[in-house]
Amino acid sequence: ELTDILIVNLPFIIIISVKEINIKNSGNPEIDAQRWFKRGIEKSYKQIYGAERIIINNDTNILTNDGDNIISIPDSDELQIFRIGVSVGRKESFALPFGKFETGFIHFFDQESFPSILHELDTISDFIEYLKAKEKYFNQGKTASFKSEEDLLAVYLKENRSFPANFDSVILDNDLWKEFIKNPEYHARKSQEKDSYVWDRIIEEFFDGYTKKELLCNELNEIEQSLRIMSKENRFNRMILSKSFLEVIGAYGELKIRARLSQSPSNIVYVFFVAPHDKLDREYRLMQLNLFCWAARNTIDYPEVVGIASSKYIKGNGHSYDLCYIYKPELNNDERNKINVMQKKLGIFNNSKKHYQTYDEYPK
Repeated sequence: ELTDILIVNLPFIIIISVKEINIKNSGNPEIDAQRWFKRGIEKSYKQIYGAERIIINNDTNILTNDGDNIISIPDSDELQIFRIGVSVGRKESFALPFGKFETGFIHFFDQESFPSILHELDTISDFIEYLKAKEKYFNQGKTASFKSEEDLLAVYLKENRSFPANFDSVILDNDLWKEFIKNPEYHARKSQEKDSYVWDRIIEEFFDGYTKKELLCNELNEIEQSLRIMSKENRFNRMILSKSFLEVIGAYGELKIRARLSQSPSNIVYVFFVAPHDKLDREYRLMQLNLFCWAARNTIDYPEVVGIASSKYIKGNGHSYDLCYIYKPELNNDERNKINVMQKKLGIFNNSKKHYQTYDEYPK
């Protein structure tokens, strides 16, 4: 076994070791703490560092649990590796350390803090940004005294997703997290985010459609790249993109346009395209989606475009999705001229009007 959980969404790799340890009370707290550290912490960090060495050195093929698929990890200096230990069975009398035990920084959580963190930071980007900020803060030699990881998370969120840079040491009140989630602004944020989970469902349905071979989409690489890009959008970006998508397909009212060009705060360009139920020819729709994506690449000078096509929203009716992905770092003059002719002939994004919308993460 390489490790208990391995998450790969390049350039991010998360190595997770889970140890369930129950230390019987010997009557000597010092001995119990030593046993806990050796079995709950030391075994985890040795497994994590060992897995990291194998991954970096490409010492062997890494197989999924069923042994049917090889996880491909390229040689790259751009890989960002994060190390996590989850210690199940920890008692409050046992310390939960973190930091550099050998080389890289390891985050240790217990059975209560890990689910709480994942519930709040429920996209890979939000989760990784928290790990990055925490590593940066403590690698500078700063210290913090806190009872639970959730209290540290409360500070991070209150400080606009960062840690206080002006202090070398902080002492956190107990139950800081419980007070934080009582704030009206926090509840307003959660209410605002409800539509964002449409984005999660789209990703899941695309993956499900691919495994069932129901997508007309082109190649495995195209599907994989699209889903990786979509999954990297953080919760705030997903909220913005979901609202735009829902408006295009008519979920908020009358369907007014057939396509929209939306650029995420992450800079990725998306095309949302809708076709009526009574004219649902999937192959024709996919061809149209491809044309709209090339027009988008020509209209906004950004190398990556993801296109999502769906049918008009009718409550109680089914729906289907199609997917397009374009990666084109440069368009030469001949390519631009051909796309310009196509856009003019088909009327694609010729007279598009720009609309800017502003959202607060914590609305008043």
